[in-house]
Amino acid sequence: MTDAATRQDADLPWDTNAQPTGNPLQKLDPLANLKTKLYRVNGVPTPFYGIGELAKILGRRPDTIRGWEERGWLPKPTAVFPGRDPRNADSATHGRRRLYTRAHLLGLLKIAQEEDVLANHSRISQSRFPQKARKLFKDLADRERAEAQRKKQSV
Repeated sequence: MTDAATRQDADLPWDTNAQPTGNPLQKLDPLANLKTKLYRVNGVPTPFYGIGELAKILGRRPDTIRGWEERGWLPKPTAVFPGRDPRNADSATHGRRRLYTRAHLLGLLKIAQEEDVLANHSRISQSRFPQKARKLFKDLADRERAEAQRKKQSV
């Protein structure tokens, strides 16, 4: 391998000499291994992530995420759909499904990294995570509203 090739490889976000393990996109896309659920929003199929997927990227359990919501440390998701109880096929509905967009998950992951709440299960109550998460959710909701209004005006 030439020096030029070595220098080029050094600029890549992954180790070119490493043996492939897992999903090679994981380094480029932290959400690559997560499951999405498609829901129709205004007639358009839209991918969402469940609370379990949010919990995975934050290194927590879904009940911890629910607790953060109850304490006000994490805003409740803007998309909530009726759920079904997987343990009871006869159940018409059971609870509700908390759903997050890709932008929510990437934003929360970035905030968690900035506030160091991923390492050693640091306490989010002692960080700026709650304030930054509320701002993220507000900004995303404002952007959605502005986009919907723009679409409505163009029709």
